[in-house]
Amino acid sequence: MINLIFGPPGTGKTTYLLNEVVAKELKNTAPDKIGYFAFTQKAAKEALTRALRDFPKQDVKDFKYFRTLHSLAFLALGLSESDVMNDEDYRFVSQQLQVKLTNPNGEVLGYGVSSPNDIFMKVMDMAKINGVKLYDQFLKSGHMQGGWPKLKLISETLHDYKFGSMRKFKYDFTDMIVEFLKEDIAPRLDVLIVDEAQDLSFIQWQMVDKLAEKAKRVYIAGDDDQAIFQWAGARSEYLLNKEGKRIILDKSYRLPLKIQQRAINLINRVKNRVQKQWSPKQEEGTIVHLPRRNFDHLKSGNWLILGRTNYFLDQVEDDLKLLGYYYHRAGKSSIGKRLINAINGWRMLQQGSFIDHDTLKDVYYYMNANIGVEKGYKGLVGVDQDATFTYEQLKRSNGLRVPKEYSWHEALDKVPEYKKAYVSDVIRREGSFHPVPRITLSTVHGSKGGEADNVMILSDLSRKADESYWRDKDDERRVFYVALTRAKQSLYIVRSKTNREFREVFL
Repeated sequence: MINLIFGPPGTGKTTYLLNEVVAKELKNTAPDKIGYFAFTQKAAKEALTRALRDFPKQDVKDFKYFRTLHSLAFLALGLSESDVMNDEDYRFVSQQLQVKLTNPNGEVLGYGVSSPNDIFMKVMDMAKINGVKLYDQFLKSGHMQGGWPKLKLISETLHDYKFGSMRKFKYDFTDMIVEFLKEDIAPRLDVLIVDEAQDLSFIQWQMVDKLAEKAKRVYIAGDDDQAIFQWAGARSEYLLNKEGKRIILDKSYRLPLKIQQRAINLINRVKNRVQKQWSPKQEEGTIVHLPRRNFDHLKSGNWLILGRTNYFLDQVEDDLKLLGYYYHRAGKSSIGKRLINAINGWRMLQQGSFIDHDTLKDVYYYMNANIGVEKGYKGLVGVDQDATFTYEQLKRSNGLRVPKEYSWHEALDKVPEYKKAYVSDVIRREGSFHPVPRITLSTVHGSKGGEADNVMILSDLSRKADESYWRDKDDERRVFYVALTRAKQSLYIVRSKTNREFREVFL
């Protein structure tokens, strides 16, 4: 029995899978007979964490199949980290070839600097992902300097390194799934659960089918309207064409009325999709159109700023730095945790408070030896890691030289001047550091699964995306649908500076 669960944005697909599926199945099924497969490691870990929280009697080892499909292949094949291709392996192959390789940005790489991001590596990987011959994938890939002879040479050399005469027996992530499909090693599960199925590739769907053949009950969840990874091999048509009982989650806990309606008006223009009836939460929401980028709105509240590509986000990031906004991008805050800890630690010392060992390490890290800290004391060698410290103790016994009345930017003299200026601007604007910045910058693709009270969308399109838009508008419609549906309260849409923009968000 296959159950197909379609979850529009904010309807809680993962919550449904855990509360309505896993919770019920656990009454009669051992946790190690339940497979929960997410598209990303982050999503798989979050599902595992929630399962352990909701079912505290279970141990983490019991949920051995809460993972990604790549991770399952790695486990089933009995591989270790040493069996996986790494940078050194790619460099060796590159040196053997004596061929200059090219990254996706068109930059020519020197000998010995190959990586999985090389354009030739990408084509080889996509051939395996799509289950097609390398030459057929090459024909779809456009111009490549060196053409088919170069691609063929690289492919043969790499295969020889992995599995041929060199017999390294090394796998990349796609190799793992290919090898999994060759062998009869799929675990026999009572319950198979697949989340974010619209993002699965051809070979991942094959893997799901192998698992489903042995499973008693199958639950596949996704949303074809949020299928925005076709460029990476995702095949949402498999979800659309899958036969089974269809369940549509019909209540969004994220989207207010105006934003939901705008999103529906956009996605209804997509030709091939599952029609869904779903309702917003009981709030009206706000949509604001901005003729140009205006960051005055960012002075308060929680924000997600979305760009179609990183190029446009780079411009926004420069503006935010000049204006003294504290933000988060690509997993990093604009001010590192270590510096924040050091600033807060110095302030605590000034106020007569105690600081712990880790905080002291960060304070000393930003002080020059022999100026802020006497030579020999900065490394805190032999200092009790469980101890706490006051300014007076440090001055007396731990080599601190900085006068107590010094401000943080005088005391932490190793901080570069440009960083001091920016941090000072942030402090003036924010008053204090939040544990997590209020503002996050992300590409639309990087925002999948995310949300914020306020969302600002840059309507700018790159040249490549603009050309794609005029060839087939549906892909861009799905991308901006995902962008629109991250907003919990207010949506701000910024008009492009150029003539390349996604015009439909203004309708």
